[in-house]
Parts: sequence; structure tokens; C-alpha cells
Amino acid sequence: MCKNLSIEAAMKKAKASIELEGFNVTKEHDELVRKSLNDELTHEQFMEEAKQLAAKRER
Repeated sequence: MCKNLSIEAAMKKAKASIELEGFNVTKEHDELVRKSLNDELTHEQFMEEAKQLAAKRER
């Protein structure tokens, strides 16, 4: 449980920083990062999903 709280706190800080720079963080981004931090995805899977999100956004 402590790891989850640390992940949530880190994600909250990172999201605030990114949004201060003028970027938008979606629920899809949050979920992707959360899966990665919880070791539910390999690095390769994370990169593939991130690329798919970026391509989706460019349309």
C-alpha cells in the first residue's frame, strides 16, 4: 500500500509540472504511466502504447 501512495504522490507532482508547461495529461496517460510504475508493462510495451497515444493525438 505504501508503494501505491508513493506512486500516486509522484504522479500528482509530475502531472502538475507537466501542466505548468502547458501540456495536457489525459486519463489515458495517467493509466499508462501507472501501469508502467506498477511493473504491469515492459518498457517495450510502454513505448508502443505511448506511440499509439501520440499517433492518436495527431489525428
